[in-house]
Formats: sequence, structure tokens, C-alpha cells
Amino acid sequence: MELRMEHLTKKYGEKIALRDFSYTFTPGIYGILGANGAGKSTLMNLITDNVKRNEGQILWNGTDILKLGKGFRALLGYMPQQQGMYNDFSARAFLRYMAEVKEIPKKQAREQIEELLDVVNLKADAHKKVGGFSGGMRQRVLLAQALLGDPQILILDEPTAGLDPKERLRLRQYISDLAQNRIVFLTTHIVSDIESIARDVLLMKNGQLVKHGTPESLIAECNGKDLEDVYMTYLGGS
Repeated sequence: MELRMEHLTKKYGEKIALRDFSYTFTPGIYGILGANGAGKSTLMNLITDNVKRNEGQILWNGTDILKLGKGFRALLGYMPQQQGMYNDFSARAFLRYMAEVKEIPKKQAREQIEELLDVVNLKADAHKKVGGFSGGMRQRVLLAQALLGDPQILILDEPTAGLDPKERLRLRQYISDLAQNRIVFLTTHIVSDIESIARDVLLMKNGQLVKHGTPESLIAECNGKDLEDVYMTYLGGS
């Protein structure tokens, strides 16, 4: 399983949002760090084919994802940071709706939904309308929908935002377990979430990849105590 990016560039008019990005991803968790405007969202949008690249390739096991089309998109699970969902739906109904969108067979969908509601600790509230949920509860519903269909590539944008420390720890461990046989992209401002579970950390600034490596190697290289020190060393002027 390999997702390879070669010389990816994306422009919006004269602005270069992503410049000559190359990296090869295999199963594991990849923490993406950078300030707003660093290119993180553009990179995720290119992977999901929500925007068109200007230059470069994205290859899944050697084949460009544009050639794979719908077949590649079926491999993706995406948890957006924006909490847009149908507020009149219950959590269970929303997940059923998303399962239909993903064309998951009904029996399989029912089983997955009940399992995922348990995983994200929403079984007791699954019948309630998401419009009345707290921010943290909505985050958990969004994480559950991303996991529908057992995706091989997971894109998680601020997955633990709004969660209390106990829930953050629980979901962080679950995400870590998921990554044994998946490629997981994790963008977050909670640096500790990345430090404890990421295989590699990618530091982005002004649309470019400025540094990457394991959390341990990056911390050692800048003589820091943790990833906060790494962030300030390489991205502090963002």
C-alpha cells in the first residue's frame, strides 16, 4: 500500500498554495503541522480530488488517482474540520445517510454504524438530533462517518478538537490502532496528539514542505523537549 506524491503544485491565480510537494506514504499516521495558509488544506483537497492540481502526480500503488477515479475515492475516509451536517437528523440517521452516499450495502452499514457508535462513545445518544449536540459530540459523529466503509486512507482534520482529555486519549489510541493497516493523515493544532502516535511529522510553511521526520528525530535535531519546540524552531515565524 503506497500513496506517492511527485512534484505537486497548486496555484490560485498568482498565489502558489502548494509548491513542488513530493512524499511517499505507506501505512501509519502522518502528522501535518503548519499555520493557516501553510498548504495543509490544499494538500488534503488534492488527495480527495476536490481541487485540480496544476502540476505533478498523486499515485496510488503506482497508478495516478485521476485514472482510478471513483474507485480511488471509495478508498478514502474524510473527517472535515467544518461541522456541517443535517441538524434534524439523529446521529444514527446521519450515519445511515452517509453510508448510502458511500454506497455501502445496508446490512454491512447497520453493523458498522452500531460498532462505530460504540467506538466514539455515542451509543446512548444515537437517537438524539445532532443539532443539539455539543461541539465534541459533533466531532465524534464526523469521525464515525469518516470510518464508514473501512477506508484505506483516512484524512482527519482536527479530530480531537472539542473533546475532553479522557475522550482525546481514547480516540487517539483508537486512531493509532487503525493505522496498522491504513495511511492516516492527521492535521491538528494539538501538537501532543501528533507527538504520541505519529510515525512521521511533516512541517509545512508557505505551501512548501520544510522539514519531516519521526517526532523523536525532529526533537533531537533541534535539541528540544517536545514537538512544540520543533514547531517553534521551524515554523515559529509562520
